Amino acid sequence: MTTTRPILVMMSYRGGERLARCLDSIERSQHHFSRIILSVTAAHDSDDMRQCEEFQQRNPKAEVICTGRELPTMQHQAFWIDYLQGTQAQPTDWVYWLAYDDEVRTRGIDAIVDETGNWPLRHDTVYFGPWAMRHEQPDHLWDGDPAQALESWTSFPLEGPTRLPVIEWIRQQLIQPTYMQMSGSLCPLHNFIDLRDAKPTKKGPMRIEMATAASPGTRFVEEFKQPVSIIYGRSNSDRASYGQRARVEDWNLMARLARMTLHDPTALLDAFLRDSKPKNRTRRQKSAATQGAPEEWRVRELVAPDERGFG
Repeated sequence: MTTTRPILVMMSYRGGERLARCLDSIERSQHHFSRIILSVTAAHDSDDMRQCEEFQQRNPKAEVICTGRELPTMQHQAFWIDYLQGTQAQPTDWVYWLAYDDEVRTRGIDAIVDETGNWPLRHDTVYFGPWAMRHEQPDHLWDGDPAQALESWTSFPLEGPTRLPVIEWIRQQLIQPTYMQMSGSLCPLHNFIDLRDAKPTKKGPMRIEMATAASPGTRFVEEFKQPVSIIYGRSNSDRASYGQRARVEDWNLMARLARMTLHDPTALLDAFLRDSKPKNRTRRQKSAATQGAPEEWRVRELVAPDERGFG
């Protein structure tokens, strides 16, 4: 029987101590992944490469790749996509995307997989969150109590549902932005290939979560019942104040949504039918009045740290 396990892809940029913390969490959780790709954007003799190569020596399952020089986010992402395509990965393979300054939450994955290790994944759906949150400053590594419970942050309505049509989920984020992260997301590889290849070309990482979701063949966004990653975030990220740079990315996002509905008109119909219900219409009208509101912090619950207490 085939077991569905995603490919973990970790992107590192000047990782330092945060990369070491991330690699520790990958080492504890590697049985949950079919492959582990450590993608470094740096020189081949960089400290990040040294850390990843030492990790590989301890864990031969890991594959370490390096751009040889620092690249912007989207170019770095294209680099590891090219690598996966060149090493027999299939468009239908799942990718668990992880930033170097975050962690895998093994306890959360343990809670969602079945007895054979299968992840509960549907190919018309992408998965974002919830995220177990810790707070740290840019110049100071988190040093709190590792046994303390973590807040579980969500980009879905607290009262539900936790599964929405892609267009409805994106519209809610643009009207009333909530905390959202790529780290710990689960998307088929074809979503990343489409993001790399589609025109107009996406230039920067802003709106990347929504842009990755808005791919032909994807109809829904869903969150897991447990966070499968730990994000070291800062509560001043305020997506509503991205300004002109984010607005430039919105043009790309609108083009992607248009392409998606051309390929699958039912995606637009799903959102329309949902929004036509009186309860949803009222929520939309209230949200429309808050255009430009700051990012909303939605805490669904408290969750336990991992067994070893590192996160």
